[in-house]
Amino acid sequence: MDADPHLVTTPDAYDLRFLEPARLRLFRALGVTRATLLGERSWMRVMVTRAFPISDPAHYLGLLDGAGKDIGVVRDIADLDADSRAVAEEELRLRYYLPVVRRVVSVKEEFGTVYWTVDTDFGEKDMVVRNLRDSLQEVGPSRVLVTDVEGNRYEFPDINLLDSESMTIVLRHL
Repeated sequence: MDADPHLVTTPDAYDLRFLEPARLRLFRALGVTRATLLGERSWMRVMVTRAFPISDPAHYLGLLDGAGKDIGVVRDIADLDADSRAVAEEELRLRYYLPVVRRVVSVKEEFGTVYWTVDTDFGEKDMVVRNLRDSLQEVGPSRVLVTDVEGNRYEFPDINLLDSESMTIVLRHL
């Protein structure tokens, strides 16, 4: 029986490779993130991703090459040297843009659409949310993500800290 040439069955195709932080260097050249695994090889373009962006954002960072293929996994960003950690954190900040709502400035609901003005860690933002029930995602006992009509996500780290009007609107749709 001939094997299907499109079916990859070698164990290497599925092996998870953990990278040694002491041998890994991340750096930028001409605005592009690059990586070198000392004594092995370098990659001219690297993307840094999170395996668990919501539940464990500081651990299990995936490094992908320019073609989107796995290079390996870093178990803990804290294990990287300071320069590599700074590059990884900047990459993650750009990839996972998620303003954290510090305070609700105003909120108004009209015909099922909620208009928010919020103070975030990226400054004051206006967001419009239709069908709030489908746009809210509970990610913890009091932590909520809201997706606006433009697809931007906002984090409410603790809805218990919202003013009463905002809390009433959020709770009505959870």
